[in-house]
Amino acid sequence: MREITISPITTDETIRPEITTGRTAGSFFCDVLIENGLAPQDGDVLVASSKVVSFFEGGLIRLEDVRPSRKARILGRAFGRDPKKLQVLMETGKVFLVIPMGGFLRISSLRQMLIDRTPNEKAMLAGYGGINRFTFLVRTHAAYLDEAGIDHTNSPEGLISVLPRDPCATARAIRAELRERFGVDVAIIITDTVTCIGRVGSQDVAIGYAGIDPTTRQTFSDDLFGVPRSGGIDIVIDSIAGMAGLVMGQTTERTPAALVRGVDYAPEREKDAGRGMDVLAYPPDAVWRAAVRVILATARFRLVNLLTFQRWPKRTRSV
Repeated sequence: MREITISPITTDETIRPEITTGRTAGSFFCDVLIENGLAPQDGDVLVASSKVVSFFEGGLIRLEDVRPSRKARILGRAFGRDPKKLQVLMETGKVFLVIPMGGFLRISSLRQMLIDRTPNEKAMLAGYGGINRFTFLVRTHAAYLDEAGIDHTNSPEGLISVLPRDPCATARAIRAELRERFGVDVAIIITDTVTCIGRVGSQDVAIGYAGIDPTTRQTFSDDLFGVPRSGGIDIVIDSIAGMAGLVMGQTTERTPAALVRGVDYAPEREKDAGRGMDVLAYPPDAVWRAAVRVILATARFRLVNLLTFQRWPKRTRSV
């Protein structure tokens, strides 16, 4: 097994909009790789923060230029949100779930979990009780992203940053610039942070990639005992994004990217070229059909479970 290393790519100063003028994301990452004394090799993976990438693609929006629709104004009033920010969110994708963080604070056990995970209890309680009272999950780029990936922090006053419109196309452009500058084939992954449903916390996932097959393709291959197994479609790009996210951080680290070395991945397939994150997403015509089948199967289980007239079994094994 090869050793996997993750090298942080840091900057001395905060990345501000003015440094992006006349530059591309690819040229920026080439420069900071050199500044960090890192020489990319064939087979490496450059993992980049979507926020920084968006700075180079015109992803900074002045709120004073946003004209909220009537729907945005009504929803903003109902949920205590800035209608201009809601307008940008709705232009990005459709809301899938609304997480009432303010309501969670009224549940004593959840409140304590959140207190245990903050260095500033007062700010946390004020935030979740005020402007962060509701979090909107939006489906875009084959993921359910908090606030559609719109970042209201770590941006200059009066500005918010939105995700690249086509992160996979952006990843291909960055990959091409690294190949031209260093003469190597490096895979690119662009990440964003998502809330982990069912868990208190968040994790980095991929919203764009280039030069790497996003998943393994071993479903129903034989296991160690020669029995076909149903697993084997591992989302490789999310696993790498999660590893790199631990190094890159989310707040003041000034680490917009990481160079991952030693991962044994398959190259991107030619037949997937141009499909972007649709390679991972459920086909649009299958989503609701699949949802109905899940609901029916679950209802069937509940009914049969009820008709057994027996309590849920307790564990009887000693190990």
